[in-house]
Amino acid sequence: MKKTIFTLLSLALTAALVLFLPQAIRPEAEAAPRKNVVLRVWVTEREPAVTAWMKKRAAAYEKAGGQRIYLRSATEQEVSGALSGEANAVLPDLLIGSGETPIALRGYALIVRDDTAVVTTPAPTAALFFRPSPSPGPTAEPPILPDISAIGAVLAPAELAHALPGTVESADPLKDFAAGKAQSALLTAGQAAQLTTGFQAYPLPDGQGLLPVHARVFSPSGQVFLSFLQTKDSQNALTAHGLYATSSRLYAADDPIRFLIDSSRME
Repeated sequence: MKKTIFTLLSLALTAALVLFLPQAIRPEAEAAPRKNVVLRVWVTEREPAVTAWMKKRAAAYEKAGGQRIYLRSATEQEVSGALSGEANAVLPDLLIGSGETPIALRGYALIVRDDTAVVTTPAPTAALFFRPSPSPGPTAEPPILPDISAIGAVLAPAELAHALPGTVESADPLKDFAAGKAQSALLTAGQAAQLTTGFQAYPLPDGQGLLPVHARVFSPSGQVFLSFLQTKDSQNALTAHGLYATSSRLYAADDPIRFLIDSSRME
């Protein structure tokens, strides 16, 4: 009899644990993901300066008490699925490099070889996407664009292949220009700073040398972070990476080529 009672009590205790233990544990288990939810940001922009700026702003956003950010590159297939609304497609909160909202600008100038120009080597601390030491280049008064037909082919990245008459698409305009494959090219200020030959720089007309970096929002959290990227502090931070603001000028004459590019925007 005692054995039977003991067995029944054991079964009752086991049943109670099965019924009530999951309820006791579930709130904590469910709360954990909420504490660790991250804001997913996909980047398709190939320009390293854009990714560097995004990383810095993501860190600043988190430090200011914002949501933790998971920043990564996305494949064409992932982006296609997100933009086309495919069923069961994984969506980011914010997509950088595609969309309708400009958050930054990349800038190019027409660089024409000039062997009579003085060549100045940038200071050793200057980096590709950071403001170099002042070097010979455009003055505060934008120079007049030369006769393109007289300078021959203009090497250009794919995005600017039709910006000027005579442009020739190049996978690496800087390398091809330095190799002497053409007398002119469309280069960024950072690329121009790497040249070891003399040159003259000219702005592209009507701001054509300023290419927008777009973003697209997929969630309310993504919209909050997008608004953060559009703040004055975030836009001013673009100068640390040689980029340009969407609606204001950031550079002065002490950074001549970027000043020239920045000043070419249409008012």
